[in-house]
Parts: sequence; C-alpha cells; structure tokens
Amino acid sequence: MLEALNPWHPITDSVDLKHLGKLNEEINEQIEVLSKLGKVVSRCLIQGMDGTNPADGKANKQWLEEEIGDVVGNIDLVIDRFNLNRTFIADRAENKKQRLRTWHAMA
Repeated sequence: MLEALNPWHPITDSVDLKHLGKLNEEINEQIEVLSKLGKVVSRCLIQGMDGTNPADGKANKQWLEEEIGDVVGNIDLVIDRFNLNRTFIADRAENKKQRLRTWHAMA
C-alpha cells in the first residue's frame, strides 16, 4: 500500500543505470573542463586555436574537439537507450543557438 503512495521509483535496470551514470560522469568531467577553460581560452586568444598546450603539445582545437566528442557520444547513447525525441532535442538546440547568436550579435 505504501509503495503505491510513493512517487519515487528509482531506475533499477543495470544498463539504464550504466548509460545515465556514464553521461553524468562526462557532464562532471565537463564541469572540470570548464574550470580550466578560462586558461585555454586565454591561450587561444594569445596563440590562436591551433596553439599548443606546453605540457603535452596538444593543439587547443584538438583538445576541445575530443571533449565535445566524448559528451556528444554519451548524449547519443542516452537518447537511443531511452528513446528520447531527437527532433524535439534538435529543435530545442537550434532555438537555443539562435537566441545565443542574437545575443552574441548585440554590440
């Protein structure tokens, strides 16, 4: 009887948990990346996008592409796993981009 009143029903499927857990891990890595992003942006402003990280010699652009690829890949897996509406997601992303482009164009 109490179970029927409880609105919380946590995910228990191990594959679902793995998909969401990995996406959450990638999101948290991106939070760490964002904390370092100021340094990378400064380096790009000074050296250009193809400037390199002195610690490992990796081009700033390559590092950015790798991190974006990790996040996009995990997002795609979650979309597939939970049969999320790709059209809605793409439309929402496009709307967000248009609003940001308008905002960026304000001078």
